[in-house]
Amino acid sequence: MLNPKFVAEAMSVIAVNSDAPVSVKCRIGVDDHDSYDELCDFIYTVSSYSPTKHFIIHSRKALLNGISPADNRRIPPLRYEYFFALLRDFPDLRFTINGGINYIGEVNSALREGAHGVMVGRAAYNNPWYTLGNVDTAVYGASPSSITRRQVLEKFQVYGDSVLGKYGDGRPSVREVVMPLLHLFHSEPGNGLWKRKADSAFRNCTTIKSFLEETLVAIPDSVLDSPLVGVPPDHEDCFANLQLPPPYKETEQEVLYA
Repeated sequence: MLNPKFVAEAMSVIAVNSDAPVSVKCRIGVDDHDSYDELCDFIYTVSSYSPTKHFIIHSRKALLNGISPADNRRIPPLRYEYFFALLRDFPDLRFTINGGINYIGEVNSALREGAHGVMVGRAAYNNPWYTLGNVDTAVYGASPSSITRRQVLEKFQVYGDSVLGKYGDGRPSVREVVMPLLHLFHSEPGNGLWKRKADSAFRNCTTIKSFLEETLVAIPDSVLDSPLVGVPPDHEDCFANLQLPPPYKETEQEVLYA
C-alpha cells in the first residue's frame, strides 16, 4: 500500500496475462499511514493506472511492528466508516467489505448500506454449518432448504474424489480437499472424536469416500440427519449512522499523479 504505482503496474501485468477480472484486497492503511486520504490515494492510483475496478477492503490497518498475523486480525480497530466513505467517493468502482463480519445478519446490514459485496472469513471456516447454511435463503432469497450434513457430505464425497490429484504430484491431497470440512460439526456431539479420527485418517486414507467411512462413525445420526435450523434473525443495522470522514479531494491527486 505504500507504493500504489507499483501495485498498479503489477495488476496491469496480471490483467494482461489473465482472462479473469482483477481485484485488489487491502487493509485501510499501514502503521502510521492510516489516514482516509492516504487510503484514497492508493485506491485512486491503482484504479487509474491499472484495469482494477474492484477492491476488497479489510477494514483494519496493518501493523508491521512484529505482532503476529493473528494479532493483526484482532488488535487494529475496525474502521468501517472508511469503507462506506469509499462507496461515496468512488462511485464508479466496486467495493467488498471484509473484517469482523461473523453473521449473515451483518452481511445483510452491510448490503443495505450499499456494499457491493461482503467477504466473510474465518467465521465461515470455523463454523460453516451455522454461518453459511442459510445464506442462500437469507441473502439471495432462495426457498428454505431441509438439507442435512449427511446429504452435503454425500455430494462432497463425489466432488472430492473427482479432484484428488488433479494437478499432479498428488495435489490436491485428501487432507487438502477435506480441510474445509473440519469444523462442519462445530459444538456438536462427537466433534472432538471426529477430529481425532480425521487426524488418523489423513495418514492412511487415499480417497474421500474412505476418509468419510472411517471418520463419520464418530458423529451421531441425530447430528448427521438434522436439517438446517431456520433463518437466523436479522441483525440491527450495525453499519448505519457511521460518522464518515470528509470527502476525498480527487482533483489534488490528479495533479500529483499526472
